[in-house]
Amino acid sequence: MNKIKKGFATAFEQISECMAPIIPIVLAGGIFKMVVLLLTTIHILSGSTEAILSAIATTPFYFLPVMVAYSAAKQFKTDPLIAIISVCTMLLPDFAALMESGEKVTFIGIPVVSATYAYSVIPIILLIYCMSHIVRFLKKVIKESLQPYFLAACAILLTALMGILIIEPVVSLISNLLADGLDAMQTTVPVLAWGIFAALTLFLVSTGMHWIFISLAITQIGLTGIDYGIMVAFFIANVSLAGCDLGVFVRSRTSAKRAMAMSAMITVLIPGIAEPSIFGVCFKEKTPMLGNILGCMIAGIVQGILTVHCYIFTFPSIPSVLMFYSANEANNLLKAIVVAAVSFVASFMITMLIYRDKELEAGMERVRT
Repeated sequence: MNKIKKGFATAFEQISECMAPIIPIVLAGGIFKMVVLLLTTIHILSGSTEAILSAIATTPFYFLPVMVAYSAAKQFKTDPLIAIISVCTMLLPDFAALMESGEKVTFIGIPVVSATYAYSVIPIILLIYCMSHIVRFLKKVIKESLQPYFLAACAILLTALMGILIIEPVVSLISNLLADGLDAMQTTVPVLAWGIFAALTLFLVSTGMHWIFISLAITQIGLTGIDYGIMVAFFIANVSLAGCDLGVFVRSRTSAKRAMAMSAMITVLIPGIAEPSIFGVCFKEKTPMLGNILGCMIAGIVQGILTVHCYIFTFPSIPSVLMFYSANEANNLLKAIVVAAVSFVASFMITMLIYRDKELEAGMERVRT
């Protein structure tokens, strides 16, 4: 059991490390999308200018597999150029057209499952991990004098075929099943689905498991233009953490804790960085953790009742609230604001009720004795 836990922990850590250098680029794309959306809504942008800026905003998402390939190659200490070329094979327009043609596609008699390769994350990380072992194997079997001629060619061929025939179809199938499952739960039992998911976000983020769901959300937004609730839940989680921080700030009489809580609240609300609130407040003080879990659960239930969607990927925070706006669903932004307000107020009130400043109580006990 310990080996299994360690394996999962390592896998999540590797995913996190591979994604960390890419997130600023993806966020840039999200910011561009929000700017284009805002300027188009107020009729400043139109025509070819809008199309060009939209293309710039979409590029980081469409070529996300290429960035993931480079980052993963660095993480797994293998050749990034071989990784990039292997992945670019699957993004070629002619190959993409073949996959989307609806025709039966085979490779030397082996059926090729149709899959969408743009916007992929997890399949690419897994593929480059396998490629790192392929390259090590080839270096052992190919003479060093011949490696400049044959190593890259063999590695690209084997890696590209592995991605096309095995990894991408399998992982895409699993991702689609997970996405369909979340969609089905949103349709049939939305209150239960998002209540539980939102309540678990603290543990997902602290263990790195949130990257699985963020990757799924990025893929769904890239493919369909909509995320059915994952990023909403993480928005709820961040606002909930801010409510817990404010509760600690109000209730604590220790200047160091008040300063920590206030800085953590600003950090999670403005840039959307949750780690100071999670590790510096919730995990350290313990009782705010319960405020976060219950506050998120309450807001997640409201999310399930209202049905809130996300249309642009960026880190959820107050400045990025336009990620929930769509002209086709004009009241969605208001719904997102409502669930965020519920999350903040519920988490703040619960933290206020249950928080006790242990250092202050310990000091008062010493005075009494």
